[in-house]
Amino acid sequence: VAVKVQRPGILAEIALDLHVLRLLTPLQTMFQNAVNGVQTQPEDIAVALQLVDEWGRGFVAETDYRLEARNTAGFAASMKARGLDAVCAPVVVERLVRDTVLVTEWVDGSRLDSDASPDVPRLCGVALNAYLTMLLDTGVLHCDPHPGNLLRTTDGKLCILDWGMTLEVPSNLQYALLEFIAHLNVEDYDAVPQDFINLGFSPEGVSAERLKASGITDGLSFAFRQLSAGGGPKKIAERVEGELKQRYGAELSGPELEKKAQAELLAAMEAQLASEGVDVKGVTNVMEEVSRRNRELFALPPYVLYVARAFSTLEGIGLSVDEDYAIVQECYPYLARRLFTDRSPRSKAALRAMLGLDGPAVRAPSALPFGADTVGVVVPTAQSSARGNGGGGGGGGGGGGGGG
Repeated sequence: VAVKVQRPGILAEIALDLHVLRLLTPLQTMFQNAVNGVQTQPEDIAVALQLVDEWGRGFVAETDYRLEARNTAGFAASMKARGLDAVCAPVVVERLVRDTVLVTEWVDGSRLDSDASPDVPRLCGVALNAYLTMLLDTGVLHCDPHPGNLLRTTDGKLCILDWGMTLEVPSNLQYALLEFIAHLNVEDYDAVPQDFINLGFSPEGVSAERLKASGITDGLSFAFRQLSAGGGPKKIAERVEGELKQRYGAELSGPELEKKAQAELLAAMEAQLASEGVDVKGVTNVMEEVSRRNRELFALPPYVLYVARAFSTLEGIGLSVDEDYAIVQECYPYLARRLFTDRSPRSKAALRAMLGLDGPAVRAPSALPFGADTVGVVVPTAQSSARGNGGGGGGGGGGGGGGG
């Protein structure tokens, strides 16, 4: 077995660390804004503190070993119910679980990112499929997928360890994510502002029209195109430099290209302000004024931290196997299955959008209704069933003791 014992007094240490972090966060925020030439507003500090508090919530949740045991067993049961037998979690020894002690069966295996087995690329796909299922189906997302928590077991399965930090994803948020991805897929950027509102990226009272006028769709179009091409940050940087040289001149150096791009960005900001009736000549700092206005339009919901962390880690593992790995492309098979097997009106509308068919967008009843219940609708395909063949239940290790 693997035994995870909580260090005495750990909650007091976490509380002290978070207290110090909250004291330093305003200073860090003001310093960062000063470096970027932007004046710090009270809202900036409030958002930064909100993020610190959300991380703190996660850290404290990790000390609840009974919750971790329930999360571990719940994930294993949900994957089994969906026929996803290629992924597992350590088996919890329920009778030995205490508030500060977690016992699981041992897992024999090795870290996914350092294993040289030929089936590692397949298991990277299994990992992505599992995390998409958690995010868009079961509604409980594992938020700590660092490479040490993803094992290739000796029988060729993926075992996910350490279920102390999770995120609950309500059904309304799941559907909002599906709609957003579907609209990006067909480059329907006119629908994206409403998606932002449904996802909680805008405060209450902000209209889709105001978001569209802010130019958000142009930035999203560029970012999504780069992510879809794959290759991670390194290749994205190479492609961006190539596009800038094509746009401004192949003979220009890096700093010269950057200067040209900044000038064009400034012109775009001035045009945005002018379209809103602002006398640009009377604005002393255009970037600061645009930043101030955008604060009124955009917010950062805490769940984004966990989702971004999870999927950026998965992308990193994928890139370690294939330097041209494109996580956006890898998501499409799952998303298609998800939409084809869900008969709700919002899912049908998202499917029509993803197929490029004309269908009315179904809007969420409120900006971010976290009180909604989740639903489970994924049906495994032949491909996912094939991934699961190979039997056996995966054994234990987890929760920080971990096998291999």
